[in-house]
Formats: sequence, structure tokens, C-alpha cells
Amino acid sequence: MRDRDTSAKPIDFADAASARRVLERRAAAEHVLAMAQHMGHRERVLLEQIYRHGLSITDVARLMNVRPRTLQREVRCLLNRIADPEFGFVVAGQELLPRDVRQVARLVILEGRALRDAAKRTGLTLHRVRCHLATIRAFAEARRRQFDLAG
Repeated sequence: MRDRDTSAKPIDFADAASARRVLERRAAAEHVLAMAQHMGHRERVLLEQIYRHGLSITDVARLMNVRPRTLQREVRCLLNRIADPEFGFVVAGQELLPRDVRQVARLVILEGRALRDAAKRTGLTLHRVRCHLATIRAFAEARRRQFDLAG
């Protein structure tokens, strides 16, 4: 296994386009790492191994004793969750949400838990968990429309 050093260091670029691509990839990796701080422990560690420490999916899969394809699918799902507008809304505004809604948002949207698991952990009914998710989705959609009108 190789632990690639992904720290910022001078790179000799042949042209400005390749420099821009490297900077965009670094910025994307930093964004993923920042958002991963809001996920569950296992998911956060997985993304850190790949995006901070530079391990390949194959190397991490070997460490976890799973097939690389399985891990690749999991990483893709995590990245899709981070890219979801609801995830961004909850990260940015979770302090503004009522306590029960915030708990559901953390468990379902940030940590990716099942609705039944969230209901069990919070002591809420499954119906109430679904209602809270509908509230979160409505707020996230209103925020998206607000930015669409402003931009």
C-alpha cells in the first residue's frame, strides 16, 4: 500500500489548463473532507483515507476485507449524498431546525440511516420521521428556489 502525500506542494505544469484541473481537484477533495465531518464515523474515516491520505479504493478495500467494486459503489453513494442539496441545507442550517427535526436530519440525511432506525433511535413514530423529512425537503427546496431567483 502506498500513502500518497496530497499536501500542497509546487507542481511544474506544462500549461495553465492542467494547473486549473489540479486546483479544482484539490478544492473538490477539500469540500468532500469538510462535508465528511458531518457523516458517521465509518464513512468519515473511509473518505479521509481516500481524499486526505491518497489511498486507492483497492488499497482501502484490501484493508477492510471487501471487494473493490463494493467499496467503489459505497464511495459513489457517499459522494452523491454529499452532493444532495438536502445534505447542504442540513449542514448549513441545522441549528435553526427544531430539536426533533434536527435529530431526524442528522440521522437520515447526514448519517444515511434508515427511517425505521431513526424512528427507533429518536423515539418518534415512523410517520413523524417521514413528516420531519418532508419539512426538511420543503425547506431545502425553498432555499434552492431562493438562490435560483437571486442568481
